[in-house]
Amino acid sequence: MLLSRHSEKLNIFKAISDLLCISISWILAFIIRFNVDLLKVLEDKESLINYLRLWPLLIFSYLFIFIATHVYSRNIEKKKIWDENFEIIKKHTIAFFIFVTLSYFLYQHRFSRLTLLIFFIILPLVFPIGRSFVRKFNRIYLKYNQKKKQAIIIGNGPQVLKIKEAISIRSDWNLDLISCHTFTEVDVVSKILKRNDISLVFIIPSAEETAHVNEIYEHLDKNLSEILLIPYLGERIFFEPKSIKIEGILSIALNSSSLHNSGRFAKRFFDIIFSLSFLIFFSPIYLLCIILVKISSTGPVFFKQERMGLDGKMFYCYKFRGMYVDAEEKSGPVWAKANDSRTTPFGKWLRKTSLDEIPQFINVLKGDMSVVGPRPERPVFVENFKTQIPGYMLRHKVKAGITGWAQINGWRGNTSLEKRIECDLWYIQNWSMWLDLKIVFLTPFKGLIHPNAY
Repeated sequence: MLLSRHSEKLNIFKAISDLLCISISWILAFIIRFNVDLLKVLEDKESLINYLRLWPLLIFSYLFIFIATHVYSRNIEKKKIWDENFEIIKKHTIAFFIFVTLSYFLYQHRFSRLTLLIFFIILPLVFPIGRSFVRKFNRIYLKYNQKKKQAIIIGNGPQVLKIKEAISIRSDWNLDLISCHTFTEVDVVSKILKRNDISLVFIIPSAEETAHVNEIYEHLDKNLSEILLIPYLGERIFFEPKSIKIEGILSIALNSSSLHNSGRFAKRFFDIIFSLSFLIFFSPIYLLCIILVKISSTGPVFFKQERMGLDGKMFYCYKFRGMYVDAEEKSGPVWAKANDSRTTPFGKWLRKTSLDEIPQFINVLKGDMSVVGPRPERPVFVENFKTQIPGYMLRHKVKAGITGWAQINGWRGNTSLEKRIECDLWYIQNWSMWLDLKIVFLTPFKGLIHPNAY
């Protein structure tokens, strides 16, 4: 693909840089271990030659993992430097343990464990330096490279402006946009293709133009220009579309979350460990709340209410009771508000501090909820909101959570529901284990106590 050709060449330099970083880090680890007085734990002397004997196995281990996990595969998406470095560190960890295991079985000589540890720590620090040199070299090359490929756009689809912006920003694409045309300007496009060496044609149809895509393609198939079709998927797409091949047939998933099997397993494992740890560690507070709820008003300690969770399935969500028994007999199902007469004096404090949510860790252990996710809502409210707020039902693509991205951004209680849904959908689209950990870490500071929590 034309757009990825430059990145493919760049990956060769990245691979060379990585190999140099691995080699330099290995030699540095030896020097630090056996030539720094502070680390001379033993008086034994080692030869660098013995450690260089491991170099082929070291390079093999890292190259095998990096190639197998597609570190050097072509990629049109531009990754953030932090994300790229983090991915490299993860692959480094896997490759390192493979290398250590193989060296144990293949070599009789026993190597210093401290040297291995130093290498393991140094390499993640050296990798970013090597790759920064590659990026610097790439910027200089693109700055003085005058041989840009020419491109045109055909269509009036909603993505035209984004593609224009991307071409101007993404210097690594090495493209120069010549002109933009509607589907009615086929003759003009034909003349441009004859006069110019057009390398790439973007077809971006609007809703009305979609039916005529095949006609445009017939005009273009007599040229060698590469053609990229960006189909019309509607004016508003909540999740990033993902292409999926079904028996060789290309399909596009419009509302698929980024949380898949490995991610679900990691998230579930974290939920169980964190919930058990929380309930054990904070058991004194848990018991104190039970006592205070019991003596503050008549009725059960726990309150359960039907909520909607993953894939629209219903479950009973547990809380410490913060309202009087039968509080909704007269009012019916309504949202809590400031100075709500249905709330007990102790219940107001429970809600303000979010301590009424503690029993939901039981829901997490049962598998109904997750520690992090969109807050679960009552079915009666879901029926109203799904017709009023576009994309509302997509928040049920993941398990409901005790805390979430909306909560730590201040959208909880009696605040904008649209903003809350916007945060929930962003979370689902951008889910990662690190994002969950970030939300959990920020919850005590930004999401625990809120003036709009009644």
